[in-house]
Amino acid sequence: MAKIDDVMQEFLGNVDEVLMSMIVNMDDAIPITGHTTDESIDVTVPLAFLTEVARKAMSATDSSGLGSCEDVLLTTNEYFIIIRIIPNSNYAHIVVLTRKGNWGVTKILMGKFATKFREALP
Repeated sequence: MAKIDDVMQEFLGNVDEVLMSMIVNMDDAIPITGHTTDESIDVTVPLAFLTEVARKAMSATDSSGLGSCEDVLLTTNEYFIIIRIIPNSNYAHIVVLTRKGNWGVTKILMGKFATKFREALP
């Protein structure tokens, strides 16, 4: 079994313009692995809010009968934010890209890496 930090490094080697990439527990928004290119950012604040967005998206799709939430894409004037629910777990992968990044490719890669992350979860 791969270590979760190794899987994160492999993921990061395939994605450009990453500000932040974290695997978080959906209950408490605490990351179990991650990376940021700006160490001055207190990642706990955005992770807390973005984890809540993931929980609300999961609840909304389940309650409305529209299926299970797989991912959420948010755009701001500065960043692309992609939240991927890791199937059969209580974790999500949250990635924040600069606007120079390719969110489409990143979203596809997050889907491909979801199984690897799940298998490496502690």
